[in-house]
Amino acid sequence: MSACFDTSDVLELSRATLEKTNRRLSEIPADLCGPFYAEASNLEQQLLGMYRTVALCVRKEDDLKKIAAWWGAMTKACDEFAGRLAELSREHPACGSEFFYDRVLDLRNKCQRLQEMHS
Repeated sequence: MSACFDTSDVLELSRATLEKTNRRLSEIPADLCGPFYAEASNLEQQLLGMYRTVALCVRKEDDLKKIAAWWGAMTKACDEFAGRLAELSREHPACGSEFFYDRVLDLRNKCQRLQEMHS
């Protein structure tokens, strides 16, 4: 499958997204929840976009090992996002980031199930 990007690109996209988000979040005071919600929602949308891209890539793949690798990379990306959201929960305790954290964990579990199904 040469038409799609590589599994390492998923992790690169994840890290680049988190770096940009970290810069913006560092400027938000801990007691302001409005801008925090916007950034957390954007982070979730970025992850969902990566998920949709991976889903499109694996549809064109016949090799089950490669499909499992795609979902494994996506699981790792979800872990990175969940880790950042856990930190945000501590940094902005009044803003309820657990909502976004739980949704990322749900997506992570889905990706892990898909990885296991194709292994």
